[in-house]
Amino acid sequence: MVDLTQLMENEVFMAFASYTTIVLSKMMFMSTATAFYRLTRKVFANPEDCASFGKGENAKKYLRTDDRVERVR
Repeated sequence: MVDLTQLMENEVFMAFASYTTIVLSKMMFMSTATAFYRLTRKVFANPEDCASFGKGENAKKYLRTDDRVERVR
């Protein structure tokens, strides 16, 4: 079995670990940014999400698309 010190010296593993960290960080940031833009602009993708902002016909006005929210996604 490989020691941890040998693994940390391997260039291929370090590149993989770096890219993995970058991609996971981006995924976590993008989900937070999308949620922020959806809540601040009151733009939702399904009726369950907009139920807290209104009932019936009042909630339907929040079911729309916004270019700024889609840009974040």
